[in-house]
Amino acid sequence: MDTKETILFNALEMFARTGYNTVSIRDIAGTVGIKESSIYYHFRNKQDILDSIMERYEAHIKGLTDILNAAVTDMDGTGPLTFQAMKEFFFEKYLFDPFCNQVMRLMMIEQFHNETIRALYNRYLFELPEKIQTEAFRMVSRSGIMSENDALRISRMFFSVMTTLTFRYLLNGELTEAKKKVFCAEAFSFFDSVSGGGM
Repeated sequence: MDTKETILFNALEMFARTGYNTVSIRDIAGTVGIKESSIYYHFRNKQDILDSIMERYEAHIKGLTDILNAAVTDMDGTGPLTFQAMKEFFFEKYLFDPFCNQVMRLMMIEQFHNETIRALYNRYLFELPEKIQTEAFRMVSRSGIMSENDALRISRMFFSVMTTLTFRYLLNGELTEAKKKVFCAEAFSFFDSVSGGGM
């Protein structure tokens, strides 16, 4: 990892733990083990570091949603949605991803201080996941496993359960393998109960 990346990831870790306003350029430099002035070689200021973090996060999310949209477009209505596919796509590449998880924690703190972050918090923790999950369940309805009305109803329930589990296990204290396992077990249990084991 080069110096710019090291600065970015260390700053994110600090921002996610205590908030943007409590961390100084001096703190970041000390953690990275470089002089304060060296940070300015890579970033204009602390805001530039935050902006770079958020740009990277948004690019990651766009990449994931592009993959999902392509999968939905290519779907011929016969392939069922599986929990394993959801786990690999949504859990591993987003919720469990250390970078994404820390950005979500950062947004939880900064939503109270920063209007731009509050908008991103709402978009990426609520609006976009709900849209993605709704479309995934619509895909299921097109395969004939359930009606579209049932798919929309179950999608709302699933979104509520997923949001609760995310805040309970993934954004509460340290993200551990044990918490990921419990999260998956509870999400799978709900998924299995609403699908009758058919997905």
